[in-house]
Amino acid sequence: MIRAAAVLAPVLALALLAPSSAAAACAGETVVSCPIGERRLEVCLEASDPPAFTYAYGPPGAPELTLREPLSAGTVMPWTGVGRSLWEAVAFRAGAYRYEVWHSLDRLTEDAPLEAGVSVLKGERLVASLTCRPGPGTVVAPIFTLSDAMIEAGWRWDLDARAWRRDAP
Repeated sequence: MIRAAAVLAPVLALALLAPSSAAAACAGETVVSCPIGERRLEVCLEASDPPAFTYAYGPPGAPELTLREPLSAGTVMPWTGVGRSLWEAVAFRAGAYRYEVWHSLDRLTEDAPLEAGVSVLKGERLVASLTCRPGPGTVVAPIFTLSDAMIEAGWRWDLDARAWRRDAP
């Protein structure tokens, strides 16, 4: 599902430019939908068979990069229970690149807004860190939406193994 020459699209969009008014285009539940410069980040939870997370990044209505990760890939990273912020993330793989989409909430600040963004990694090296622009064109699902989706699909987080497991019926 990767369009050629699009793997570096988020890296090329580091400058924050004019806002976008595009609405979320998710076929399922919106996890993150926001403008980043002139581009748009969309992450959705599809209730397909098998259920999956989808990623789209690029100009509104014409993403340059689209990726899909089934829930069974176990790429959701749940909050560790430590730190000032509640957070979680889901990763999408494309060759040597990994796109980690996160959302977070500062739990020590009253009325803190939800924040979101994407970290682009090549191997373990951070290539870019992009943050969603807040405002009326931004939708961020409540914290624990990703983990809740995994649990509802029959997975449980094994803290010792640091991996999602499915118990035998």
